[in-house]
Amino acid sequence: MSDSKAKATLSRGRQSWCVIFRHPVCLGPDGKQKLRVRRGLGTHEKEQAQTLVDQLNQILADPALWNLSSRETASKSFDEKIVAAFYDPMLPAAFDPWSIREEFIPLPGGKDPSDGYARVLFVGTTGAGKTTIVRQLLGTDPERERFPSISAAKTTICDIEIVLDEGPLRAVITFIPRDRVRQYISECVLAAVVTKLEGGPERDVIRRFLEHSEQRFRLSYILGNPTFLERSVTDEIEDEDEDSMLDPSEHQELGENEREELLNALKAYFRSIDQLEEKAKDVMGKMASELGIGIGQATKEDREVLQELVEDHLANMDEFHQLVDVILDDVESRFDFLSDGETSKGKDGWPIKWTYQDSDRSAFIRLVNRFSSNYAPNFGRLLTPLVEGIRVAGPFRPDWHDGAVPKIVIMDGQGIGHTADSTSSLSTSITSRFRMADAIVLTDNAAQPMQAGPCAVLQSLVISGHESKLLLAFTHFDEVKGDNLHGNAAKKDHVIGSFDNAVHAIGKSFGREAESALRNLIPDRLFFFANIQRRLPDSAKFTLSEMRRFLAAIGSSIVPAGPVEYTPVYDVANLVLAIQKAAQEFHDKWRGILGMGSVAGVRPEHWTRVKALSRRLGIFKVDEYDTLRPVADMIKLLQIHVSQFLSNPLGWLPSPPPDESQDRIDAIDAVKKEVFTRLHELSRRRILEERLREWVSAYEHRGIGSTRRRAREVATIYEEAAPIPNEMPGPDANKFLFELRGLIAGSVKTAGGQLRGWAEQE
Repeated sequence: MSDSKAKATLSRGRQSWCVIFRHPVCLGPDGKQKLRVRRGLGTHEKEQAQTLVDQLNQILADPALWNLSSRETASKSFDEKIVAAFYDPMLPAAFDPWSIREEFIPLPGGKDPSDGYARVLFVGTTGAGKTTIVRQLLGTDPERERFPSISAAKTTICDIEIVLDEGPLRAVITFIPRDRVRQYISECVLAAVVTKLEGGPERDVIRRFLEHSEQRFRLSYILGNPTFLERSVTDEIEDEDEDSMLDPSEHQELGENEREELLNALKAYFRSIDQLEEKAKDVMGKMASELGIGIGQATKEDREVLQELVEDHLANMDEFHQLVDVILDDVESRFDFLSDGETSKGKDGWPIKWTYQDSDRSAFIRLVNRFSSNYAPNFGRLLTPLVEGIRVAGPFRPDWHDGAVPKIVIMDGQGIGHTADSTSSLSTSITSRFRMADAIVLTDNAAQPMQAGPCAVLQSLVISGHESKLLLAFTHFDEVKGDNLHGNAAKKDHVIGSFDNAVHAIGKSFGREAESALRNLIPDRLFFFANIQRRLPDSAKFTLSEMRRFLAAIGSSIVPAGPVEYTPVYDVANLVLAIQKAAQEFHDKWRGILGMGSVAGVRPEHWTRVKALSRRLGIFKVDEYDTLRPVADMIKLLQIHVSQFLSNPLGWLPSPPPDESQDRIDAIDAVKKEVFTRLHELSRRRILEERLREWVSAYEHRGIGSTRRRAREVATIYEEAAPIPNEMPGPDANKFLFELRGLIAGSVKTAGGQLRGWAEQE
């Protein structure tokens, strides 16, 4: 960036003039450069805007004003817009979307079950049909209402909570912060430029710009898709999803003028990407010459080095930032469609939440769908990728339920992914909700039951002590076919056989009690649903019966358990071996991921994904990137080995319960649940929060050999976060071991167990 950026300059914004400057105190996401700030000035008059910019330059020229204590002094001399632009970035940013939603619509149930509400968490692989079951529980029309949205693709990309109650229809939506949206846009632009630089086809350039690699952030939903916009309104859409056709009254076709405007904007963005690619070519040529690399004969590693250096150069170009600013303004303009409801904005003017209440159900759902829809004809108007969470409440009720509105809180979220395997770690966004749920519904496809993904969920429930909450819902039961399968009973036996095999495999790894706990679920906790993508007619007696049984099981999940009559007794001194094994497996797995060793079943990740992971943790303080989940891995591996320790107490009081008895399982599960909850805080703190600078440092490595240096630094982060205890442990290993022993001791006491060999400590 040029030196001129030490001063504030004017920039044309979407609705008014903006000011751009490098903050003299605050650092940017990379921890090196000064923070780039762009703020709206709230005026269309250039002279007035320039006057405000001149005021900001006075602050930038006076170091005596560069501290928060000087804000009041500055307020006496300068416009409040300028004071806010300079001092707001110096305040710690607080973003707690759950609390924002909780303030507007508190979730009933939870720790106080006296209100009769059951909290239900839905988990399943993408496309298994969990959101379709949610629709059945809500009684929303699959053709006219389409809430929540479904399709064959990853549809549910944010947290959704729905409260079924007798109150009015109300909703609160929370949004991803501006800086994260800007980062997503930056990554999309870089991906498009690099794809073009590598000679990729134009279709790939468009795709990588409009769809982020994580498939959560899709600019096509917000800005439109050129392939669709260039179609005539009368063109047929081939292979249309069954669920994608709205009632004519619900569908608002984009007008020709709007389509043309969207298409022209996209074409302008791609022209800018072409210009950036031309400059990137020149930069690559100069860098290759300086490094003595012949581009035509460059090795794979040399080309990767050049690509990384070119990306960094692009990310520091004024033209790059100007393009990202324009796209961000365009994205922000989609909030203008929110004429109804109330939008609350943060200090930077970016929407934080949207709230709405209505008595008209069709109008209510039509508005809320704008935040969750994936309906292609509305691409260019949707806000779906900007949403962090949705909470809705109202008198929803299944059509097939004759009683009052069921007292249910539904919690849905992203699917666990088709690529999950039995060794995969579930996202902490899922496992952190295990404790608050009364029932956990694992949704699976009956036509292909109990593949690796669902088995990973079963394993996670067993090791965390939450398997007693499990309800297993098998969808697509109508697709279970075979010459040997005549009648529903035979089909059910076929699916149950697959579940039985999965349970047997878990028993081999985690013991007979884990196997017995899962087998006890048969048949009362297994449910089979056919053709639930449609309204269920009276003739669908089998599925209607299963649905009513399912609803009853959810209701009974809040029935309090009886008193625990047996107390497990542990000696935490025996924990060392379990912790040692867990830490060793954690390091082995990640050394394989980082390409620093060969580990069975672990494939080395591409350097760009490891770099992206370091950026997510260090800059955005997010504990995972796509399927790379170090915090979740640490939680899982510690819980696996600790749960094996917990499953074998030193003794029992007043006497040992019968083997595999429910009393024994309940007593041990109570301890496992406590440990699992506390491991989330410990793992996130040790891997992420205490090592933010190290993650930023790992991200910053550039040039020849940067891939290996970054891998070594990430491995070092893990070694410090989870050192392996040995015969002569050092201070770090001792601290880690002491923390874990304290965590286990506290969990045992809270759950009603007893300890030996551990001094009483606060």
